[in-house]
Amino acid sequence: MEYVLFFWFAWMLWIVVTFLMQRTKRQAFLGAAILLLMIHAPMSLSLGVAEWSAGYGIIIVLACVWTGILPNAYKWKVIILAVALMLLYASFQLMVWYNPVIFLLGETWVPAAVLSFVTVFSHGHAESRYPLILLAFAFGELIAAVTVMPLTGNLYLADAFFYNTLSAVLTLLVCWHLLEQLAWKLVGMSNVKRSSGLPL
Repeated sequence: MEYVLFFWFAWMLWIVVTFLMQRTKRQAFLGAAILLLMIHAPMSLSLGVAEWSAGYGIIIVLACVWTGILPNAYKWKVIILAVALMLLYASFQLMVWYNPVIFLLGETWVPAAVLSFVTVFSHGHAESRYPLILLAFAFGELIAAVTVMPLTGNLYLADAFFYNTLSAVLTLLVCWHLLEQLAWKLVGMSNVKRSSGLPL
């Protein structure tokens, strides 16, 4: 099955969002969005020369709404970085057509690792990395599809490669976020131990 990686990671993300995140309206909305995405991802819609996955619309709506509710301090940085990342994602999509040697390591994992690395080290605010990636993938997919449209004759949006890579990047970001939280806790505990050992 083409979507196995996507479904596996999507279920893991849903479990993290539903059971490990703090209970808020945003958490409930995000959990519902992940479930809707899993249901609609394999469904395709056609309109003239355009064919796209039903889940693609959910990703665009989620990305725009999530970016819209970010604090102004992060919103504009996310939008500017999303432009750079969408071009990077589109270039990976176009490179798949030529299948260079680098993709022998994995058509999904090479782009996922690079995009995760660039996202983590270019944007420090952990919670706004997720809408950043959603924006980059949604509009990067559109750029890549329009670019190859003269070769394919049709506009194809959000195939299995899109969903597999997106879920892999989001999973890597969640794992990095958990490692960051663990590191801050350990640093906080070591600081407390040091301060308690100071002479009065």
